[in-house]
Amino acid sequence: MGSKTKVLAIGLDGVPLSIIESWAAEGRLPNLRRLMDQGAVGELKSTIPPTSGPSWSTFMTGKNPGKTGIYDFLYRQEGTYIFPPVNASMRDGLAVWKLLSDQGRKVGIVNVPMSYPVEEVNGFMISGWMTPYSAEDFSYPPDLWRELRDGVGYYAIYPTETFSEARRESFLKACDELLDLRSRTVSYLMDRYPADLFMVVIFDTDRMLHQLWHYLDPAHPWRDPGDGTDKSGPVVRYFEKVDEKVGEIVSRVDEDTLVMVLSDHGMGPAHNFIVLNNWLLDVGLLRLKRDPWRVLKYQLFRMGFTLRNVHGVADRIGLAKHAEYKGLYSMDYLMKRVFLSFLDVDWSRSKAYSFGRHLGSIYLNVKGREPEGIVNPGREYEEVREEIVRLARQFVHPRSGEPLIGEILKKEDIYHGPHLDRAPDLILRPRDERDIFFGLADFGSNVTVDTVYRYSGMHRDYGLLMMSGKGIRNGATIEDAAIEDLAPTILYAMGSPIPQDMDGRPLTDLFSEEFRAQVPVHYAEQDSSRELRETGYTEEAEEEIRERLRGLGYLG
Repeated sequence: MGSKTKVLAIGLDGVPLSIIESWAAEGRLPNLRRLMDQGAVGELKSTIPPTSGPSWSTFMTGKNPGKTGIYDFLYRQEGTYIFPPVNASMRDGLAVWKLLSDQGRKVGIVNVPMSYPVEEVNGFMISGWMTPYSAEDFSYPPDLWRELRDGVGYYAIYPTETFSEARRESFLKACDELLDLRSRTVSYLMDRYPADLFMVVIFDTDRMLHQLWHYLDPAHPWRDPGDGTDKSGPVVRYFEKVDEKVGEIVSRVDEDTLVMVLSDHGMGPAHNFIVLNNWLLDVGLLRLKRDPWRVLKYQLFRMGFTLRNVHGVADRIGLAKHAEYKGLYSMDYLMKRVFLSFLDVDWSRSKAYSFGRHLGSIYLNVKGREPEGIVNPGREYEEVREEIVRLARQFVHPRSGEPLIGEILKKEDIYHGPHLDRAPDLILRPRDERDIFFGLADFGSNVTVDTVYRYSGMHRDYGLLMMSGKGIRNGATIEDAAIEDLAPTILYAMGSPIPQDMDGRPLTDLFSEEFRAQVPVHYAEQDSSRELRETGYTEEAEEEIRERLRGLGYLG
């Protein structure tokens, strides 16, 4: 028997379950508390790494990054050592809303990260994070953005402020204004265009926790020693407003709707950066060119002429106000020529390099894969990987002497699928989860281990999942759920077949016996891969994306 169940999915980007449970227990989040009390709640395992590029791509497809091909915010452009931003055209795997749309179900998708460029659906779609700042093609139907402009005000994907203590009130005001706009937009669309699957993501929860986590962490190095005062007020107040908006959205659905609240990953304190490319230089796996210009650049780098220090000056004199959006103080092509970068690497003598945020992603310079690769596939590849593992075990904090690296993962132990070759060859986890590997900026700092800057919180492996409403057992505990399980769970709840190549499983144990008896799990014979027609950003749009990533600290 089919299912007439509709699904409302609300994404709270970057939110861990622990803070929601804590504030809900204090009575601060009544709407989220009600969803937890009336349904199922638990942690949700993210991707490796737990960042928004791969995690949202896995959410929407039910597939691991080895099948989607999305491993980070950036990717290595074929035939180069250049790393442009990814977008949805580079993702293999049909999104859950496209599968439903092709079956004749109505869908409405708002502000989901990694959904630009938008696709034609049976309903409407507005893209989210990683959309170019100046884009006007972020909606389907194409004229929907004009309708929104006239109906609720000019639609914006991003706020206009980057956090600093000096601009805290302006930052908080900008976050509030964007949340209000998002809420008005959702109300407008839900009232006028009913959908079987409606989804919206509130992305600023991620920005808030990234940039104000030190307000929640008395032990954070940004806090004065011994300062144990409760500074959480501005963060809690914002989440109280988020809770209010969640309540307004949920109030618009009927009893035939399953309500799902999720986050793509968690968040926790970030205390130190580890600059992995500096370490690779130190151990001789990454080598620089030896001409006079490169020697001078390296000397300047060691003296402190670095991206981090220049950003610090820009922040202090106010040039970084719109750094996330408009590139006022750095351009990527200029940075790579002025600061030490991969342009200065002698690839003919380099065995490994790193790019990627949060975890330590290491790529070998493989012959036939990288344009100037020197490591032969097969036996030499494995020998170099083992050498890196051995050296990583000896990598210690320069001041304390404590080991910095914990678990070391090989790509084939994490990922599987047709795009495995795009994956990092090794992933290093920090021994202390408060240590974060430094970004996507080649060499962002001349210090291998240093205190974080620009943000005080960073991602964790587990986000949250709440499910309530049609078919869900009251009081169920969600255990062992992963983000790839949500697409098949949505399809199951709506009585649609689950493509056989999805890695996730439908979370049927959260549904009542009556619902399971009426709605059996059904798998489709066909898979959900898709023919890729990759569409890169324009140079201007690419730089806007990079600036936005820098503003959050993702690029160092």
